[in-house]
Amino acid sequence: MNASLPIIQVSTRTTRWRLYLVQTLRVLLIALLLIAIPKPATEPRDGLVPPTVDELINTGHSLPPDCVVGPRDPSSGLWRLEDVKGNTIGWVARTFPDAQHAIGYRGPTEASILLNNDLRVLSVRLLSSEDTDEHVEAVSGSSQFFEQFVDWDWASIPGTHSIDGVSGATLTSLALTEGIARRMGGDVPSLVFAKTLDLADAKVFFPNAAALNAETGGVFDAAQSLLGYVIRTGDLADSLIGYQGPTELLIKLNLEGTIDAVKIRTSFDNEPYVDYVRTEYGFWKRFRGMDLATLARFDPVAERVEGVSGATMTSQTVAHTLAAAAKEYQNRLAKKERPDTDSVFDLRWSWTDLATVTVLVLAILMQFSILKRFRRHRRIWLLIVVLVVGFWSGNLISMALLAGWSAEGIAWRLAPGLACVAVVATLSPIFTKQNLYCNHLCPHGAIQQLVKPRRVSRQWKWIRSHVGLRLSLVPPATLLCAYATLSLYPAFDLSGWEPFHAYLFRVSSWTVILYAVVTIVISRYLPMAYCRYACPTGFFLSHLRLHSGSGVFRRADFVILMTVVIVWMAKGISTG
Repeated sequence: MNASLPIIQVSTRTTRWRLYLVQTLRVLLIALLLIAIPKPATEPRDGLVPPTVDELINTGHSLPPDCVVGPRDPSSGLWRLEDVKGNTIGWVARTFPDAQHAIGYRGPTEASILLNNDLRVLSVRLLSSEDTDEHVEAVSGSSQFFEQFVDWDWASIPGTHSIDGVSGATLTSLALTEGIARRMGGDVPSLVFAKTLDLADAKVFFPNAAALNAETGGVFDAAQSLLGYVIRTGDLADSLIGYQGPTELLIKLNLEGTIDAVKIRTSFDNEPYVDYVRTEYGFWKRFRGMDLATLARFDPVAERVEGVSGATMTSQTVAHTLAAAAKEYQNRLAKKERPDTDSVFDLRWSWTDLATVTVLVLAILMQFSILKRFRRHRRIWLLIVVLVVGFWSGNLISMALLAGWSAEGIAWRLAPGLACVAVVATLSPIFTKQNLYCNHLCPHGAIQQLVKPRRVSRQWKWIRSHVGLRLSLVPPATLLCAYATLSLYPAFDLSGWEPFHAYLFRVSSWTVILYAVVTIVISRYLPMAYCRYACPTGFFLSHLRLHSGSGVFRRADFVILMTVVIVWMAKGISTG
């Protein structure tokens, strides 16, 4: 008897290792599937294509007649809105690419911004979105929501926490708000010196220039080799007035980043004075050989810069303009190179988020503490889940949410309550052997528990014994179809495939609401019918659950493995 004990211990240890190994492979396969979900991009996110006048009008902007969208200012990324004579009458912006990381329920939302000549917001409208259709329609149709942005200053925006989201589409509207905030507060175009850099400016310093990057100032030859940089001061410092007005300069930087030459490009000062400065070699020699950091710290007064004889005020203004432009250029470079400061602790909490997290904590205590013994209070708990998690916050887990956040990232900052539920729902089956979400947090499951019959009917017993096995294939088949659909059509909206969207009743369609009602009615006669035989999200979470049988590969695992191989081979072929 004693001799057999070591054999039993080894067998138990081997079984345990096999269980954890197979479960780890199972989770890795599912992770590979989720990572491979393509982003539901409906159009490029670089923000370089200007919105047309027709697009702006169709989305709700009010534009003057016969206006056109003019050239893009490279420093600010704003497009000029011009009248028939070519005069600037306003500005247009789009929030991509800055808004592409502000994720809503399923994906980011892009807005178009119309500004007046003083760079104050005239109107904001939803331009495109990768979120669910019902959320997008609710936001785009809410004029009250967009009116909150009117008169915002482009260079200095107020706190976004003062913006009220659209009821029923809070996450989508908050994602749009964050995208606007990320886009605004940036560089301001010059209203005085409107002409952007062109190749002719580059040829002033580099005769063999063949191409120019107007945004960075980089100059290239015909072989695409970098020759140097040209910086114009017009959009960096245009408020310094000489004898009669400001002066715009062109600065030539060599590959080492030092100044080789400076020339006057445009000036509102009197031409005799400007010409005196333009031809004074000794004045310009003072700045040659400086790098931009040194020029940014340069103080013409402290350095006792002597003005050009006969044009003292103009020349001293030029010196101050050079220093101010270098300082602003450094600030803009630092702003672009600064990493994203968002963190999981910089969250936008609401009362619904706090209530959701409170219910989540109570559910954890109920599952893993003495609270689970209080069965007689179960109905009260189910009502709390339905009212708080369901109808009040709408923080339900669904295929659409899991797919969208897998492709785009989790919306921690905008929906911390929903994010916590999603993480706990996904991880608890893996590490605790308990499907916490389905057991204690799903509002649709809670309603089914509340309405289930006290006695099992004969029809239920017949269905369970005769067609139960076939019906149990519906959830995995739905998951497989949903994944194939997303792989082929990434922008496809899955929210109508499950009844969970009905709890967002303010924006949900009648078909989804009817779907939810029908599943509840059926569960009145067939206990937990939807959860048992139709819920793809519940099947997904249950498949992740660690249990005594997890050490054996199941049919679903082989299907997942084949899907992983096919998907990643397809991705390799498409990228190759």
